[in-house]
Amino acid sequence: LKHGRKAKSLVKYGLEEISTILMRPTYTPKFDVFKFLSCT
Repeated sequence: LKHGRKAKSLVKYGLEEISTILMRPTYTPKFDVFKFLSCT
């Protein structure tokens, strides 16, 4: 990912992480997604 799309992939990863949390309530996130999103 050396084409300047790292930020886009990070957003995509974050959305996948959030969707996983919403689909699986027992899932423990690798990081605090909502805290991370509120920082941006």
